[in-house]
Amino acid sequence: MNLSEILSLVKRPGRYIGGEINAYKKPWEEVELRVCLIFPDLYEIGMSHQGLLILYDLLNRSEKILADRCYCPDLDLERYLKDSGKCLFGLETKRPLKDFDILAITLPYELCYSNILTILNLSDIPFLSSQRKDKHFPLILGGGSCSLNPEPVAEIFDAIVIGDGEDIIFEICQKVLTAKKHASSRDELLVELSRIKGLYIPSFFKPLYDKEGSFMGISPLMPGYEKVKKRICPDFSDKRYDIKNPLVPNIRIVHDRLGIEIARGCTRGCRYCQASTIYRPVRERSIEHILELALNGIKKTGWEEVSLLSLSTGDYSGIFELIPRIMDTLVPLRCSVSLPSLRVGTLTPEIMDEIKRVRKTGLTFAPEAGSKRLRAVINKDIQEEDLLETAFTAFRKGWNQIKLYFMIGLPTEDEEDIEALIDLVRKVRAQAKKVKGIKGGVKVTASIGTFVPKPQTPFQWEGQISIDESKRRIEQIKKGLKGHNFQVKWHDPRQSFLEGVFSRGDRRLFYLIKRAWELGTRLEAWTDNLRPDLFERASKELRIDLNGYLKPIKEDAPLYWDHIDSGVKKKFLQLERKRAIEGKITRDCRYFECQGCGVCDFKSIKPVIKEKRKRAIESAQKKYEKKAAPSENKTSFYYKLKYNKVFDARFLGHLDLVRVFHRAISRANLPIVFSKGFHPMPRLSFPDPIPLGIESLNEEAIMELDKGISEREIEERLNRQLPLGIRIKDVSPFKEKPLFKTVEAERHLLLIGTDEHEKLLERLRDFKFKERFEISFFNKKGKKKNIDLREKISRFVKIDDEGIFLFEHEIKNWLIKAKKDLSGQQKLIFEVEINKKNGPNMGIKDIIETVFCLSQKEMAGVRILKW
Repeated sequence: MNLSEILSLVKRPGRYIGGEINAYKKPWEEVELRVCLIFPDLYEIGMSHQGLLILYDLLNRSEKILADRCYCPDLDLERYLKDSGKCLFGLETKRPLKDFDILAITLPYELCYSNILTILNLSDIPFLSSQRKDKHFPLILGGGSCSLNPEPVAEIFDAIVIGDGEDIIFEICQKVLTAKKHASSRDELLVELSRIKGLYIPSFFKPLYDKEGSFMGISPLMPGYEKVKKRICPDFSDKRYDIKNPLVPNIRIVHDRLGIEIARGCTRGCRYCQASTIYRPVRERSIEHILELALNGIKKTGWEEVSLLSLSTGDYSGIFELIPRIMDTLVPLRCSVSLPSLRVGTLTPEIMDEIKRVRKTGLTFAPEAGSKRLRAVINKDIQEEDLLETAFTAFRKGWNQIKLYFMIGLPTEDEEDIEALIDLVRKVRAQAKKVKGIKGGVKVTASIGTFVPKPQTPFQWEGQISIDESKRRIEQIKKGLKGHNFQVKWHDPRQSFLEGVFSRGDRRLFYLIKRAWELGTRLEAWTDNLRPDLFERASKELRIDLNGYLKPIKEDAPLYWDHIDSGVKKKFLQLERKRAIEGKITRDCRYFECQGCGVCDFKSIKPVIKEKRKRAIESAQKKYEKKAAPSENKTSFYYKLKYNKVFDARFLGHLDLVRVFHRAISRANLPIVFSKGFHPMPRLSFPDPIPLGIESLNEEAIMELDKGISEREIEERLNRQLPLGIRIKDVSPFKEKPLFKTVEAERHLLLIGTDEHEKLLERLRDFKFKERFEISFFNKKGKKKNIDLREKISRFVKIDDEGIFLFEHEIKNWLIKAKKDLSGQQKLIFEVEINKKNGPNMGIKDIIETVFCLSQKEMAGVRILKW
């Protein structure tokens, strides 16, 4: 089978087709260096990751470099690739990963480690760096959040970036280019790479153990290369780091919106938070810079929402000025704003008025602990009164759902803290009762996660509670928050257990990961795929005590990550741990005195605060009162669009197709009318959806505009913005909204690649010979239906070469291209006409499968064109 046929068999083929809006398509032969950026999880997660998107855009702006992308395949594609002997590939180039010069793999979280093995295995690349001394293998580069202790997977990588990647990536590329030109060995290249600040070469360090297997420290093997210090990008006001051309996904992703990083770093100093260490110091973008990124991003993507990204968006110094200004910029574009990381106290009534101007996005807060005492332990300086006041204001402003994040198992937590958590959630819900006239349906969600002691944090020496204890505390919270007004969600304690093991693990765990992967573990960050039994089995085989990694660590004991210098001094972490036990708050150095963490040199590395903190003078509500009410009597202009959906577009489901059109209309700047209500949507309607995998030359949609535009201009504007095989072929204006015509018959062209053409023709003859061909099937609603296919199919004939000659040019072109995607020796063409007037209707795929007695795998060799 070829790739096109394989994608016909998987459940979400849109993940693997590439060709997104703003994707770069560089000729392979015209560049000097080829990099594939890899996210070791599914497309839906990876396409939401800012780091990969930044590097993809940054690298592709260099004429010398081609950057492609790859994401971990789901179980079905992995199986089909293995069965067919195909390698995993880059989305844009469709080249095998082993053909690239560099594979840059993100390390976003610990539960993706086994996915790295899947990716390398599907690429015919050995797992260990020591097995890839032959220079024809790509350089395997790592980086990301887990790089502060990459030891469990360190031996996979040739090099690992510690810290920010924007600057260092070009230095790495230049070293690899030079090595290519001089035909340097892999060992020579690694020596050169070790000279780059912030780049960790794992093979230049050796862990030491005593006879009992206790860790004694890590020994540097190259003089002058004893520690690797985190690389820090000093200032994000440099527009080289902007994403100039944001990618627009083909399918719905987890964070399906335009992300704009308004600041990097956080010095609130929550003592459990590893990100606080990774991204210090705080470096803000200016308001003008953010507005420019938002406007450019929406014009180039058509997204309906902008997310202002930061570890603590509410702490952005210009937040009270930014929100009204960005809303004034985006409201005319029907684009909303979400604030994913708000601190209690920063969400003022004025900001609430602003963010609901287009549509109310969700409100989420992270108290993390229920009691004031425990919040002081973790340095979360949140007052209960502020949270309750914010909740009351939100309910009064029309929100009916609030989500609260908490952690269980924090150091010193006791039963009183659990009860305080329950009590706090109830108090938040009780604020709704104080609002006059509020309707029912108000819900507060408590999202519970188990505390994991992370490396390079003040709590790195603490222990982690067991799976059973996590479950007990979660059950206690669930019992305390019963009723339809509350919802309790929780992170699976079994996943937290594995996360804890790998976050503080050593190199011995690679063999555990490898063995569990061999036993079948895959994509364990997804609860449905989680198999802790396989890790338990692997640990017993290898005699590795997983619980030992979760025990408390003595402060004077050597740590597996001591050779990784995050910039934050160990003495500072120890001091913060002492202050936690004492219940003392450490103040944020952005607004108060330097706390001496050690990251800043106050020359090039220092906090970058762009704005003076001040409140907005005027609320959005007052702005509304000044504006005249918009007229409701505008004339609407209706247009019927006829379009093709062929080739790779057949891998888009109906809802994904609708989103593609919505965003194309936005990018084309067409004045579409929006619906009213809580969640305004563009007025664009489609008839019955075309099934996934079916192609068509005759699809329709009806679009409503508030301004008349020529048909030709609409066609040209949309065709410049539509991706893949979607093309407008005709636009017709109407004074009133037209109706879709009732379809009495559907014509399809079948193209079948087969090595058994005589058998197929014989089955067709058998079908046509029978007077009745009764079968049972289940319709879309799951109801069993009976149907006579001989009555439903009015025409089913094989088309010979003379018949093809009579087809119009558009169909001939489709046949030429489609034949190249089929692997069978014989290409058979059939014309099928289905009567849709009477009785239940059966899908064209099911009809073909029934008439020709084809298996699912054989159906991959069938192309179906509706015309």
